[in-house]
Amino acid sequence: MGRHKQFNEDEVLRAATRVFVEKGFEATSIQDLIDAMGINRASLYDTFGDKETLFLAVLDRYDDAAYADLAECLACYPSKLDGIRAWFYRVVEQGSIYKHPGCLMVNSTVERAMRDEDCAARSSRNFRRSEEAYYGALLDAQQNGELSADRNLRALARFLAGAIRGIRVSAKATGDYQTLKDIADIALSQLDCRHDNK
Repeated sequence: MGRHKQFNEDEVLRAATRVFVEKGFEATSIQDLIDAMGINRASLYDTFGDKETLFLAVLDRYDDAAYADLAECLACYPSKLDGIRAWFYRVVEQGSIYKHPGCLMVNSTVERAMRDEDCAARSSRNFRRSEEAYYGALLDAQQNGELSADRNLRALARFLAGAIRGIRVSAKATGDYQTLKDIADIALSQLDCRHDNK
């Protein structure tokens, strides 16, 4: 009979997430992970497989948590447009923190998606999930008269999903709050009901 695990799997995955966010996949060594996770090499391999398999498990967990955070933020506001605005400014605040390591999904997309099909699939899923969250919020806003009936909600949802990623990438180059807020302000101006498809 195998021995019971002597660690909390969720806790060690959180620790691995911090390492991958700060260092990226390529620069992270197995020793980095062992040190951060507080488990031995055998436990890491027995429970999570190799570094690639662990990384994909971390990405899945990160994606689920990020989607839950977005959905929760959108649900907190009677006006879904206010929920979208709140989410954007939360991302701006995070990006303006000094030496903030950024978003693991965005970082990993830039680092690995072009040459790693598994990472690319998760990046695509992350984008589509956020797109659907925005689309649902926009549809609710349209039905409540906050957006004109002729707005292309699908295109707008895709734009918002891309704009958030743009802010997160920009935050890697500058942590200047006003710079990131300016980007968010222009993106959010597309929620003005006076915009149309013309």
